[in-house]
Parts: sequence; C-alpha cells; structure tokens
Amino acid sequence: MNEHPAAIRRLREQSNLAIAARDAERVVAFMTTDIRVDVAGGRVLHGVEASREAFAEQFADRAFGGYVREADQIVVHEPPVSATERGRWTGRWQTRSGVHEQCGRYTAEWQFIEMGWLISAEAYRSGE
Repeated sequence: MNEHPAAIRRLREQSNLAIAARDAERVVAFMTTDIRVDVAGGRVLHGVEASREAFAEQFADRAFGGYVREADQIVVHEPPVSATERGRWTGRWQTRSGVHEQCGRYTAEWQFIEMGWLISAEAYRSGE
C-alpha cells in the first residue's frame, strides 16, 4: 500500500518536469483520455485534447515560466483503484517588473489501470 503514494509523488514530479520542459505531449501522458480539469479562474477543460491544446498555448507564451504542483497528502482508496492527491500549486510568468507568481490549492483524482496511475480529474483554486 505504501508504494502507491510514492509512485504518485514520482509521477507528479515527472509531470512537473514535463511542464518545465514545455512538452505538452509528455504532460498529457499522465492523464486519462476523459480527464476534467477545473482551471483556477473558472475555465473547465474536458478531455486530454483540450488539456494538450491549453498547455501548447501556454508553452507558446514566452512569459510563461511554468507550474509546480507539490502534494501535501495522497490518500489511496482500497483496493488501490483510485487515489486523491491534495496540495499546493504555483505558476510563474515573467513580466516587465519581474516574476509574477500565482498560487493556490489543488485536488487531483488518480485512477489505477493496467498501465499504472493516471490523472482523471484536477481542480485548481487560486489564493487559498
């Protein structure tokens, strides 16, 4: 049972690295095809294609400095077919006056399938 939270933490770190590398294909490789993402600010993305397009758009913006998500808690639901991750996120953008940061809390739902853990839903809130 303990190996599942550790595996999810490793996958989250790999996802963060994919964002830092501006690799939209690699970012969405951690997602189910029917993922739902509630973006901070109210926008909702339905499906992996919408997420791929949103990341590609952000990566094209030279001011975008990336996102980092850091888990505070991972709860694996028995038997290990799903898990809930909660934590903090930070986004960075370069502005004329320096680096602008936006941060908040997030919740992610993971599903365990034959290939391993994939994210099926994420919800981001600003300023919490």
